[in-house]
Amino acid sequence: MTGLSGVGKTSVLQRLENEGYHVVDTDNHGYTKKVTTGEGEEIVWDEEKISHLIERKRHTHLILSGCYSNQGKFYKSFDYVVLLEAALDVMLDRVNQRETNPYGKSPKERKEIIESFTHVLPKLRAGADVVIDTSKVGISDATDCLKSLMILSHQVRI
Repeated sequence: MTGLSGVGKTSVLQRLENEGYHVVDTDNHGYTKKVTTGEGEEIVWDEEKISHLIERKRHTHLILSGCYSNQGKFYKSFDYVVLLEAALDVMLDRVNQRETNPYGKSPKERKEIIESFTHVLPKLRAGADVVIDTSKVGISDATDCLKSLMILSHQVRI
């Protein structure tokens, strides 16, 4: 599951985890690292750690969440790539109101979110198998959609 800041990834993950699903928010569990690029420093998935995580959970349902420039390298390892998206004003309002994550409160970070909406979101859409607009459907519906995909992927493997 991927998406920009403020689309509801953390809320969906929390619901799924509360229901007993194995979830990993790669933002918060040491699955990223800082690298130097031609444009400065960037945080990306630690590819070795992500590979090990996927391999360890190959025979169970794993919901992996994050939004990093190198995540596309792993798309072939997933049954589905699900993009959560929302209208820009909804995202900015959510980021402003949330208390669990400070990201997006400063003018610089808000500018990053707006730039990502313009430049990153189209790339995420292009790589997604399923797109859920959380400004049109609630977190419960988004969670139910993910659970349906897990059931479908299980049926396809049988």
